[in-house]
Amino acid sequence: MPVPSRASRCCLALVWVLLQSVPVACAADAAAAERWFEMRIGSVPAGYIHEALEAREPDALQTTTESLIVINRLGTRVEIAERAVTVEDRDGHLLRAHAELRASKDPTVLDLSVAGELLTIATEAGGRRYQRVAHEARLLLGPEGIRALTAARLAAGADRVEYTTFVPELGSVCGVTRQVTAREPASEGRPARYRVEESLEAMPTPARLLLDADGRIVEEAIDGPFGEMRTVLATAAARDRTLAAGPLPEELYARALVHSNIRLPEPRSIDRLRVRIDLKRVGSSFPELEGPYQHVVERGAEHVVLEIRRAPAGADGAVADAAGEYTRPNFILQSDDPAVLALARSLRQPGAGAYAQARVLQDWVAEHMRFDAGLTMLPASEVVRDRGGTCVAYSVLLTSLARALDIPARIVMGYVYVGNIWGGHAWTEIRVGGRWIPLDAAVYRPGPADAAHIAVVRHSGELGAASGAAELGQLFGNESIRILGYRRGGVWVTVPADALPYQIDGDRYQNAWLGLRLDKPAGYRFTKADASYPDATVIALAAPDGGELRLRQSGPQASRVDPAAWLRAEGYAVDLRRAEVAGRPALHAGRAARRAIAFRDGLDLWMLDAAGADAVRDLDSVATQLVLRRAAH
Repeated sequence: MPVPSRASRCCLALVWVLLQSVPVACAADAAAAERWFEMRIGSVPAGYIHEALEAREPDALQTTTESLIVINRLGTRVEIAERAVTVEDRDGHLLRAHAELRASKDPTVLDLSVAGELLTIATEAGGRRYQRVAHEARLLLGPEGIRALTAARLAAGADRVEYTTFVPELGSVCGVTRQVTAREPASEGRPARYRVEESLEAMPTPARLLLDADGRIVEEAIDGPFGEMRTVLATAAARDRTLAAGPLPEELYARALVHSNIRLPEPRSIDRLRVRIDLKRVGSSFPELEGPYQHVVERGAEHVVLEIRRAPAGADGAVADAAGEYTRPNFILQSDDPAVLALARSLRQPGAGAYAQARVLQDWVAEHMRFDAGLTMLPASEVVRDRGGTCVAYSVLLTSLARALDIPARIVMGYVYVGNIWGGHAWTEIRVGGRWIPLDAAVYRPGPADAAHIAVVRHSGELGAASGAAELGQLFGNESIRILGYRRGGVWVTVPADALPYQIDGDRYQNAWLGLRLDKPAGYRFTKADASYPDATVIALAAPDGGELRLRQSGPQASRVDPAAWLRAEGYAVDLRRAEVAGRPALHAGRAARRAIAFRDGLDLWMLDAAGADAVRDLDSVATQLVLRRAAH
């Protein structure tokens, strides 16, 4: 890789971030011509890097780096593979680079050529190629140039090394600073080493390096959403350990989730929300959070208070995109792909205004896409073909379809509330009637997205899927989010600082925020009161015979699914009959060993299901005791 550190983003069902540091420095001698590294999250192997240096042409050096990151999450294996080749002259000046990134079925390819101060950057995905030219006055170094400069500066006693290089994942040039924090003198059998903090201007979190006297990386560590990620020198066996890697421990995933202080009632109907975000790392800072329908009402050194309002529905008139940034295609938002164009044209509504047309696109994407946690970063040509992926894929397709119909559109990345957590998420903003309007096809509600969305970065896709990595990295894994108040149905609810998420008093569970009360039968006990996405359980009751009753609140696509469809999806395909729960029409399904009752409450779906003889027997009596008020209090 022609970079000292890079951001690789691996989403949890909802776009989570792993900040990854990849060693690249290679010495031009036989001993360092080939090197292996192993990446670990905690004690679990999570990836490997293999790099090789060789002289392939007169007066030039070539560095080839292959890496693979493997993470098992939500029961799905995610692989991010990359192969990069850089060529530099004997003075270490970068001449050209070629990188292939595969995070889904189809690779994304980047080619860079340097001619004086002009950079030609070509990207290719799905058989389509896009090219842009950038001007850069700073001198760019390749991997060997970085190593040689570092070694020379260290030998001269300097504490600081600065250089500039090109970062393929970001699609841009970045300045890098290496600051010596400690010197380890030579000892018997080992030369001097240096502890260094490396900062990349596009990334918020510095990497901690251990360098040898020749400027080679011996060890590297960086803090990410799952905790510390460490890269260490290894052998070729690192590749086998990566390929055989198991899932990350549960506690590591728990660190990457931002648990909510309360459960929001009918979250897709929230039209105003106030939250406080606090930073965990001392000395860290916030990205710019001011934006359409999102306002910073209070700012401190390590906290902000945000107020988010749901945007009103759009007017008919689209706004011309004078610069073309939000309508022209790029290698992620391929609005010129034949299949994307054909789909967009088939969905065109004659005479419809821009907002009405965008709503047609939103509904189509929500209905025809399927969630696939194994697909993280992929171009529109692949999404439209396979129609699967995480929320990023939903936003890529919706944004590309809008652009194909000349509606300015961009991707938004940040957080969404779902299932008792704030999860990393991506959605779309369209420009109509002089305003940017958020539309979400993955965590769906018809029309403008609800206010339980926190935008962190908005981008056009020009620089690729890693756009906004710096802003996201400032927050992800470094934040707590506390709901201070919300409005639903015209009623504002203030959440006190000492508010309890729920109360259990003897045989009664109460959740004031949901307006929920549930009494348990004698001999049962309450469990899973703190479950969170992807577990939809709000409260469970363990039956005396080992069976279980669960009350679940539906997830991201609740407003599009009816009770019958949810029951069928859960395997209750027989014996549907009408019932009533908490004063609402319900459907009852199942047989002797497993039964369930499902009902709708506004934009939410609820299900009370039972497994085990005792639980099935008591399902109806528990259902009659369930109280769910429309108001929050």
